[in-house]
Amino acid sequence: MNKDINTDLDTIARLERELADAREAEGRYRRLLEAAPDAVVVVDKRGQIVLVNAQVVTLFGYQKAELIGQPIELLVPDRARGRHVEHRDHFLSNHAVRPMGSGLDLAARRQDGSEIPVEISLSPLETDEGVLVSAAIRDISERRAAQQALRRAKDELETRVRERTSELELANIALQGEMADRQEAEEALHQAQKMEAVGQLTGGVAHDFNNLLTIINGNLQILAGHCRDDELAQELISAALKAGRRGAELNRTLLAFSRRQRLQPALIDLSELAEGMVSMLRRTLGESIEIQVSVPPRLPKALADPSQLEVALLNLAVNARDAMPKGGRLLIETAKVHLDEHSAALEGDVAPGPYVVLSVSDNGTGIPADLLGRVFEPFFTTKETGKGSGLGLAMVYGFAKQSGGHVKAHSVEGQGTTIKLFLPQAAEGGEVVMSEKEANDSCTGHERILVVEDEKEVRALAVRVLRSLGYEVLEAADGPAALELLDRDPEIDMLFTDVVLPGGMHGPDIAQAARKLRPDLPVLYTSGYTGNAIQQLEALSQEVRLIAKPYAIEDLAEQIRSVLDESLRGRG
Repeated sequence: MNKDINTDLDTIARLERELADAREAEGRYRRLLEAAPDAVVVVDKRGQIVLVNAQVVTLFGYQKAELIGQPIELLVPDRARGRHVEHRDHFLSNHAVRPMGSGLDLAARRQDGSEIPVEISLSPLETDEGVLVSAAIRDISERRAAQQALRRAKDELETRVRERTSELELANIALQGEMADRQEAEEALHQAQKMEAVGQLTGGVAHDFNNLLTIINGNLQILAGHCRDDELAQELISAALKAGRRGAELNRTLLAFSRRQRLQPALIDLSELAEGMVSMLRRTLGESIEIQVSVPPRLPKALADPSQLEVALLNLAVNARDAMPKGGRLLIETAKVHLDEHSAALEGDVAPGPYVVLSVSDNGTGIPADLLGRVFEPFFTTKETGKGSGLGLAMVYGFAKQSGGHVKAHSVEGQGTTIKLFLPQAAEGGEVVMSEKEANDSCTGHERILVVEDEKEVRALAVRVLRSLGYEVLEAADGPAALELLDRDPEIDMLFTDVVLPGGMHGPDIAQAARKLRPDLPVLYTSGYTGNAIQQLEALSQEVRLIAKPYAIEDLAEQIRSVLDESLRGRG
């Protein structure tokens, strides 16, 4: 019996030790469970919570007792609970370890209903009662916030890079545009400088040529008077004079290009001028050219020389006709524009401001792009040899520039050409007063005239002509000699002087000095071109009378008589 008692005691002692060991092991495992950094939830095969650690309380806000026996879906957001039951049952049937960070976008529901982003690892454990699943749940709110912040920073950086790239692209486009504008402006300036140089050369040649033509034509006219009975001589002189007049006309075109002609600007209604020339243009251009005119109402007045503008329009129309050998349409348009500083700078030598524009367009052959920049050069033409002098557009160019305007050509080969003539817009309120020249019955006289001309042959011709008309003539080759004669001879009735003279004293200077001695002394100017002296003419307070070289004998006689008669009427 004692032996049985001892055996029972040993068994009890062993069981107590095993129980103590089990409790110690359980305590150790619980401490490990509580020490785990993640929230741990153990679920049985029915999906009910059987064990949680302290991190679950912290993470979810539930007390442990509130969770034990509850379905795991308590911790799942409402929107995902239905799907979660299916996933749970599938996992319990096909359980395998699922490590943390498996890439699933998971969320858990706290007691207050808020949601938190989590990562979950699943570890199945086989027991006698069935499979238990241990879920380690990690709050990744801070990581998610950091990721979102990083993503926002990345997005912001990408946005800033895109914006900066766009800014740089726009800046590059603007720079390319500025470079193109600068290149265009430099090319326009270079072209303007080239045209100015050509104009100076042309003007100088035209001046000398006009003096020669004055001598040639004048002496031919005198010779014709001495050979009235010689038919052959008259025929030869007539042919020579005709060639001389053609040379004079050519020279006037050259002077127009070189801006050396004296203009008489007035207020012009371009619309009225264009419509008024239609009948004449139809006769000139022929029936194969259809002429259309498009003008706006109430167009501002332009400031330009009316006669030269008519010649310019005629030249443009003839050029357009020549570009349409089989006929076509000629369109004349008027408009007003305002060139800002940028637009004016691109043209090279145009002042910004308001302009009135006369456009002449055709639907002819057009001009090749590589030749378009040369169309305003004198003697340059795209026409066949013998069909154009190359001076029509050069004259238009010179007239536009001397008028303070601009001319521009647009052309597409095979489609047509448009020439735009820009003229300064006149100030409001002005009126044009046109004076009519009175006819003189007799161009002879007996007055004493001082002729000032540096070219000996030209001076000799003028003296011979005036003496033949009955005038007393004194002559001088320069300004000082002329002033000496004026000071010595108070009976001089008129001064006939070249505008440009050697020695620095030009015709206007002589006239100004002479009128200090003789305020009422009449003056007639002459010139092959006026050059810079034109400014002196414009600055004079008295009316300026000018006869251009080469002049015909009858024109000189009429001008001399007209100036003297006006002076006599003024004194009376």
